Amino acid sequence: MGLTGCSSLQPPSIPILAPSLPPIAFANETQLAQIEQTIYKEINQYRQSRRLPPLKLHRQISQQARLHSQRMASQVTPFGHQGFQERAETIGLVLPYQNIAENVAINQGYQDPATVAVKGWLESPGHLQNIQGDFNLTGIGVSQDGEGKYYFTQIFLKQRAPNSSTIPQVRADGIGFLERETHRQVNQYRLSQNLPLLQLDERVSYEARLFSRKMARKAAKFSHDGFDERGKAVGKSIPWQKFGENLAYSKGYTDPVGIAVKGWIESPGHRENMEGDFETTGIGIAQNDQGEYYFTQLFIKKR
Repeated sequence: MGLTGCSSLQPPSIPILAPSLPPIAFANETQLAQIEQTIYKEINQYRQSRRLPPLKLHRQISQQARLHSQRMASQVTPFGHQGFQERAETIGLVLPYQNIAENVAINQGYQDPATVAVKGWLESPGHLQNIQGDFNLTGIGVSQDGEGKYYFTQIFLKQRAPNSSTIPQVRADGIGFLERETHRQVNQYRLSQNLPLLQLDERVSYEARLFSRKMARKAAKFSHDGFDERGKAVGKSIPWQKFGENLAYSKGYTDPVGIAVKGWIESPGHRENMEGDFETTGIGIAQNDQGEYYFTQLFIKKR
């Protein structure tokens, strides 16, 4: 899945308000929602004028867009695309996608801030490219700070077709795709249980991959033998206070990841690790000439 963000931002200029002007009017939640709807309408009107299909507004994408605008307005995050990859990963847990992009804007002192924001995007090549892009879903979030400045975030997404694209993507991306998909599905489960997401660490995945490859070539049994050694190997680069491991095996399935994760969820011991007090994970998958897939997922709580 692709990540794109407009790196060179040229937001509309912010007018300087003279002291004689009336006090700043602050928008309430209903008014902010109306501004979001205006942006949505104007963006789709522009796409229609270019004979492009309309974007469908998606609630969960809008949640991430709104959160980013709120963080910019409260100065937790600077104006820009900081945290875009994290937003993309969070959205991807719910909506597997092919491509994702983001526009941001800021303005102050206008009677119609939504139209000013859209006009600025249309006049900026990078933002315009996103507006005209091959996307089918969008999310919009607007917030306002204590000085009356409006912060705008619009996220664009091209959803990945379910099921039909699974097999070609495995063939194209190989084992790496399966590992990423396992990470996504495990995190999707944790999200459904209101648990924090696990961060994938390549150093941990390296050890998981080594063991899966040993099992695939029959140099190790399909078991947790050597668990302590794997823990010590990981501990050399990441000191930890808690360490866990899930294994899975499958053969003859078109969706080996789905089968493995489903098996873990249905097994109390494996599910305990999936729901455990961990923040870091590593995933390694190997396949042998007999078409057997071996999965290793390691769970880490850092010291």
